[in-house]
Amino acid sequence: MVDEATLELTWYGHAMFRTAGSGRTIVIDPVPPQVGYRYDPVPADIVLMTHGHFDHTYMDGVSGNPRTLSTAGTFDVDGLAVKGYEGLHDAKGGQERGPVAIFSWEQAGLKLAHFGDVGDRPAEETMQNLKGLDIAMMPVGSVYTVDATGALDLVSELAPSIVIPMHYGTPDCVIPLDPVEEFTGKFGGVTRLIEQRPLTVSRADIPDATEVWVLPYR
Repeated sequence: MVDEATLELTWYGHAMFRTAGSGRTIVIDPVPPQVGYRYDPVPADIVLMTHGHFDHTYMDGVSGNPRTLSTAGTFDVDGLAVKGYEGLHDAKGGQERGPVAIFSWEQAGLKLAHFGDVGDRPAEETMQNLKGLDIAMMPVGSVYTVDATGALDLVSELAPSIVIPMHYGTPDCVIPLDPVEEFTGKFGGVTRLIEQRPLTVSRADIPDATEVWVLPYR
């Protein structure tokens, strides 16, 4: 049981996460087995889908009767405020792969954001709204998102306390993406390899300067 002051965070591979805390369980971008990741259906109260591509919308991987959010906007889900900001899936104004939603919310006293398949720097207003993050789930694998340099630029500007890389190549992923080391090798600060799953985080665990925490997916 997760208490009100503790966030439980699990990565399932690709862009899929589960966060639990403050009496809510959120699943973001459920990934299908065709991508290479296997897991039992994950119970959720809320599902956030950053865009409509098949590798982010696998609702068979979610159990329960969740509320689903899949667009930019401001939402109140039983008292939990969720904001979706408009982003782009590519660096050509969305002409190649369309838009994505960057979701931000507060849970267990922490401010989180999931950047989906962001492929370019978001608009200035969005960047200002996304400053002060405790945890940023950031794609780093290139090809369909920002690459290591692009992710590092976003991290440097936004200065979140914890960056959790996602959407990169792993031994199980069948999509050809760059490995996480492309990003961590460029990051000049502290990188922590987290072994426990799920990760539990409270306010006391938040570092003063940006750190990269690499999570296990199995």
